[in-house]
Parts: sequence; structure tokens; C-alpha cells
Amino acid sequence: MLKNFLYLNEAALSDYVSALEGGIRSAVGDRRTDSRGAHGKAGFGGFGGGGEAAHESEQTVSMKDTPPAQFERLMRLVSADPEAAGWVEVMDPDSEFPTLGTGSLIDVECDIQIPAFVSMLNRGSGLVDTMKSLSALSDIIPNAANIDVSQLTMLETMTNLLGDRLMIIGSPDSDAWRITGQLLPAHQRVEMEDLEGDVRVVGKVKRRIHAGESHPLMALPGSSVMSREKRREIARKGPSSESDDSWVRGPALVLDILAIYR
Repeated sequence: MLKNFLYLNEAALSDYVSALEGGIRSAVGDRRTDSRGAHGKAGFGGFGGGGEAAHESEQTVSMKDTPPAQFERLMRLVSADPEAAGWVEVMDPDSEFPTLGTGSLIDVECDIQIPAFVSMLNRGSGLVDTMKSLSALSDIIPNAANIDVSQLTMLETMTNLLGDRLMIIGSPDSDAWRITGQLLPAHQRVEMEDLEGDVRVVGKVKRRIHAGESHPLMALPGSSVMSREKRREIARKGPSSESDDSWVRGPALVLDILAIYR
């Protein structure tokens, strides 16, 4: 199947392939030789002994080892020895997710969404600029907007800390389990809104969030933009409501995401 990569962490991909192959290919060469023989008569006027002239041509094709080619090779390598690679192609999340340990490399089909909380705070959303404009407008037109300056400052701080990073929540074929992880902007291949929907996700398990537990998205391993004390304070308080999408609720797997594709 030809894959359309929406996200591909090329640095991690090279590391995985290098670990399994013992090095990185810079290029792949394909050498082809074509030999042909020409028959004829030697001598004056076509009389005389038979003769043959050989013609040989050689063509060398050098192909760059691209990330999609590396990914296909990685899939072949882990499928050939899944136990050594810690590889699991998840077919039944409800029975397979509980058995996965930290470091397992999985491929799972799911419907991923970017929580509204993350979309709004993402630097590319332009929310802070809009709020600043409304705040400035209130100085000119009374009652045009009622924006608390301290809240605007806090919002701007959170946006600057998050930057262009995204956190996603994926719903596999399960009534209970979820997956989550952060996406680094350097490895995104499509716009934020094009990431959502039915996809396949490949990643390594970083931790498990147990049933009954909740974890703030802003404090996911590898994506935390808060101090340890602040994370603990927020974790103690828990979600403000059932509809608070700034939290991921267990049971869930936190992944170090390698690829998202269709």
C-alpha cells in the first residue's frame, strides 16, 4: 500500500533503522549490463570466414535513501523479528494494550483529534493576536470588549511556552482505551487541520495512564511546558469538568510518535 505521510519523525526513523541494520545507507546502487552480439561474414564481397562483434553497455542508477523508503524497510525489519524489535501491529486494543510494556513499538488504526484547548493555544491559531486587538479596541470604543489583562498575559505566556507543538488524542477500536502524544512541528507534513481523522499511528510506548487516572496534556512526558511543582498542583486538582479536553483520561497509552499516515 502506498502511504501518504501526514507526520514522519525522520530523525527517530534513521535511529531505528540504523539500530537494526548496523548503519545508515547513503544511497542504493543498481548496476545493469547489456551485452549484444553481431554476426557477419569476413572477407572480400562477403566471402570468407564467419565473424562476431560484441557490444556491451553498462548503466548505473543511484537512488537516494529517502525517509519513506527507510520506513518501508523498518516495517520489513520489525515484522521479520517482532519479538526482538518489540513490534506489535495492534488488531484488538482492548486485549493487546494492557500487555504492552514501555518501549513497545506499535502500529494502530485510530481516529485522531487535536483538542480545542491545544488548537487555540497553538501559536499558529492567532488567538492571542485577536485578543490583543480586542483589548486595544476597548480603549477606543467603551464596552467593545471586556478582557482581563492578567488573563490575557497568562494566555500569551502559555501560547509562547507551547509554541507550534501539538498534542493529539487518538480513539482506536475500543470503548475505553485512548492514545496520546505530542507532534513536533519540524516533522509535520500537512497543516494542523489535515491531521485529524482516520489514520494509522506508529510509535513507541512511553507510559500508561491507568483507568480512573487523568493527566494534563500540557504535562505529557516530553511535551511538558510547566515546572514539576505546577504539574503536581494541576494534577491534584484534576479536570474542571467532564468536558475539559485539556486532560487525557485513562486507560490510555502515551506514545513517542514516529509516523502518522493514511
